[in-house]
Amino acid sequence: MTNSSTPRSNFWFVWRAPIILAILTVFGLLAALLKTGAWHWAAWLALAVPIVAGLWFSFKRSKK
Repeated sequence: MTNSSTPRSNFWFVWRAPIILAILTVFGLLAALLKTGAWHWAAWLALAVPIVAGLWFSFKRSKK
């Protein structure tokens, strides 16, 4: 039986979003450096997601 408080589930609960944001950032940086054309738009979008997420959570938290 799986308990919801196992260390594995806590790990993914805490680190899922930062890992996804890190992968998007690395993808965006590599796409901007190595590719041209539509890849620049993909890089721009991938690099904008962490910024938007950070701003959204900072404004959401400041309203409390």
